Amino acid sequence: MKVKELRNLLKDKDIKDINDAFVEVYKALPKAKKEEIDPYIISIINGEGKKKPKPEELSLPELFDQISFLINNAYLGNYIGPNRIIPKRDRFKWRFQVKRYLKVLLAVSAEDENFATAVNFIEEIYRMLAYGCGIYIFSSDDPFASVGISQVDLYEQYVSRQMQLEINEEVIRKMVNHAVDCYLSRTCLHIELYSVLNYYVCQNEYRTMVLAYGKQLIKSQHEKLSQLKKYDDHRYTLIRSIEEMNDLIFIFEDNFTIKTLSYYFKNRFETKDTTFEKAIKLVELFKTDKDWLITYKYGIKRKIQFSDKQNAKYQKLLNEIN
Repeated sequence: MKVKELRNLLKDKDIKDINDAFVEVYKALPKAKKEEIDPYIISIINGEGKKKPKPEELSLPELFDQISFLINNAYLGNYIGPNRIIPKRDRFKWRFQVKRYLKVLLAVSAEDENFATAVNFIEEIYRMLAYGCGIYIFSSDDPFASVGISQVDLYEQYVSRQMQLEINEEVIRKMVNHAVDCYLSRTCLHIELYSVLNYYVCQNEYRTMVLAYGKQLIKSQHEKLSQLKKYDDHRYTLIRSIEEMNDLIFIFEDNFTIKTLSYYFKNRFETKDTTFEKAIKLVELFKTDKDWLITYKYGIKRKIQFSDKQNAKYQKLLNEIN
């Protein structure tokens, strides 16, 4: 029956009858349910009103187990489709759980013995949410927005912490892939993720690792592309992969020369004018005025049709140099 019907039933009844009914109902409850409602009963009898018991604080290892459970079930689609693992009434709760997990993980200090594991789970949550932007694993087409953090912000939280740990080629590959080879939220661009990576990966040794991995991947993707037929569906995926990695290499190339531009043009699939526009914008964002002049002069060599704004900027920079 409904609460209102219950209140009407109990109205004007003898207190002894109500007590007896309450005890009999309590005896009929399973043990787990009794333990759940005991705090409510005690708080009401003590005159404190209906108090929701505070959840027990979990240790980090216990929390890690919960996060692993959520991530595994998310990839299995158990938060969006019928299954026997996640009850229907609990499937919408993933966003509140992830939000709570991130709050705890991001609060773990670098001095904590669990810091490395916490960073690993931040990475795994980022990867899961990014995956959810392209494949429905939750009842949302933008899981980042659902948990109240942007993709760029969470990626930065991950990278900034990862750089405080031991760095090797595998770690570099992961950070690069999470920026280049990922689905995007509605409000995120790849270039924003590249900017974060460019800011935090500043040591020459690690930047060289990024360039080496990127060029190796582009080479292998070109080999795969050469084996596909003209209208194969996989061509688009490979071309996007090459072009995105090409942008990242361009940004990370600190020794900016004509060879840098030649490599960039070689690994773009648009017209030379479109490629130049993309290159000049990247230079304006990440490079120097000297590099801008090198790019403009390379455009002259490639017979690019410059805009009036670009011509004016070229003359301005020449006058400043002279």
